Amino acid sequence: MTYAIEDLLENIAGFFNKGLPFVAFKSPDENKVHLLWQNTDALHYVTPEARFGFVMATYSHEKTPHLLKPEGYMNATFDPIISSINLEKAPLETDKKGSSNVLDHSNALKVSHMNLVQSALDEIGRNQFKKVVLARATSFETAKTPLAIFENLLACYDSAFCYLWHHPALGTWIGATPERLLRIENKTLQTAALAGTIKRDDTSTSLFSENWTLKEQEEQAMVVQDIENRLTAAGLKVNKNNTYQVNAAQVSHLKTDISVAQIGHKTLVELIETLHPSPAICGLPRDQAQDFIQQNEALDRKFYAGYLGLVHAHLAQASIGFEGLHSIEADLYVNLRCMEYQSGTAIVYVGSGITSGSQPEKEWEETILKAQTIKKVI
Repeated sequence: MTYAIEDLLENIAGFFNKGLPFVAFKSPDENKVHLLWQNTDALHYVTPEARFGFVMATYSHEKTPHLLKPEGYMNATFDPIISSINLEKAPLETDKKGSSNVLDHSNALKVSHMNLVQSALDEIGRNQFKKVVLARATSFETAKTPLAIFENLLACYDSAFCYLWHHPALGTWIGATPERLLRIENKTLQTAALAGTIKRDDTSTSLFSENWTLKEQEEQAMVVQDIENRLTAAGLKVNKNNTYQVNAAQVSHLKTDISVAQIGHKTLVELIETLHPSPAICGLPRDQAQDFIQQNEALDRKFYAGYLGLVHAHLAQASIGFEGLHSIEADLYVNLRCMEYQSGTAIVYVGSGITSGSQPEKEWEETILKAQTIKKVI
């Protein structure tokens, strides 16, 4: 049964008030919003015995992924056209001083991030690694509730995986990620390489903007090659399509779809370990880039750049009546374009890929550009 979107949103507000774990989400290019919830605030984790529900995993593989074990379900149809019109008419939120709510891009943060980028470039120059992805976080006040932010995400990012996830013991996370980690269905695997970022150019007459520089194209090629190498090393036959441009609000990325027709006896855990973290969120080679991140980034990424989504969604056999995803073993996304919500404060996480062609000033500007894709909904 499909409910009215107002009923679904009302239930979300009720779960917040009751302190119950829940997740609401919409898959890319779909208009159906799904809502799963628990009837208690119990903490669950992904184990060999518990692999059914909604996974929320941190960037670090040292921490066991959290699992929301659904005890209730409903879905509703969302109309992005009507909602986007309402969003455009909405007044700009202001902070307590009456000024426009602007992300904190102070000079001290800029200098710190540019120094970090330069340190990475020095290591690349010494052939320690070819690429590393550096992240930062910025906090600012917002008058909007998590529910209002989620509604705005749904209206603005139709082609993204939009979600609102809450557990009273772990916090509230909201995002609209453009990147799928993997989808496994009927023993086939779908994934994608997504890298490179430029400001969106709607004046271009072609499907592929002429503004892509050699730096972004090489960065994308690294990600494609590494994913292909890792899947091939795991004994899988890889198919890939031509690289193309995808748009996400104010930015564009390069994307290459990659698939495996038959995964054989490979387990979900093995495939996740193969693909995550990819060069698009860590670097290349993986181990050397990860070492640099741990020693220099000075940021607890938490759930940022981790992964989230459904596992073992054979919900036709469950009593909660989950519709439309009965044959999926897993549908997981990389947690990008996301924020952590803390009592009126939004902590936004952004990053950029550093290669030999990077310039510290431009890498700083890229993080600002990515932050702006979230700014309008806050």
